[in-house]
Amino acid sequence: MLTFLLLALGGISLMTFLIFRTKEGGFLPASLKLLTSFLFIATAVSAAVNNYIVTGIMTAEKFTFFGLIILGLIAGLVGDFTLDLKITYKDINIRHSDVYTYIGMASFGVGHILYIIAVALFYGFSAWTILIAVGATAAIFCVSIFLMKMNFGKFLIPSILYAFLLTLFISCTVAAGILITFSLSIILLIVGSGLFLLSDLVLSMTYFDGNESRFMIITNHVLYYAAQFLIALSIYYTCLPF
Repeated sequence: MLTFLLLALGGISLMTFLIFRTKEGGFLPASLKLLTSFLFIATAVSAAVNNYIVTGIMTAEKFTFFGLIILGLIAGLVGDFTLDLKITYKDINIRHSDVYTYIGMASFGVGHILYIIAVALFYGFSAWTILIAVGATAAIFCVSIFLMKMNFGKFLIPSILYAFLLTLFISCTVAAGILITFSLSIILLIVGSGLFLLSDLVLSMTYFDGNESRFMIITNHVLYYAAQFLIALSIYYTCLPF
């Protein structure tokens, strides 16, 4: 089936990207990264088409849910492209590098907002998820700043806001499972959102703790792309009886 073929191609593209990926970047790894990101969008589009073929139903609610998830994935591609400019052009001055970081964070932030709206509109929303997200965000930064001694500098406020969106997305997906049922689609969203948080925790260590080892780079990308592909795949199983 096309959806799973695209998923497999995404895995191959990711492995190829990681083979060529270095701290210095370059045109080839940047192109492979964009290809991998394009494939998680293609996976989501194919999943939406296949879902319609299998269920024979495309309500306005489902169309909106699918559309918001796909737009969130597109925002992720924009974030991938922008942040990779920092690696591809390492000789740029610090001001331009900061601009790339801000734009990248904003793109991923928009993506998470779209994911949250998609889940809230389709599965329902609980105000408790906001309180849980606030508590989780506070815990993350207490550990990061006071125990791990990470220095966020000028990115502290944007990082806090972004982390809040990450934890709110996780909270909303878990709440959806509690409010509706832990269907395969919702489980994929829960795991995907959790992996997204883990990938950004690893990324924050490379950005704000100076740990740019190849192991950390690979771990960050594997977690991130696994998250995006699982979120894309969740569309395939939406409203199916498993």
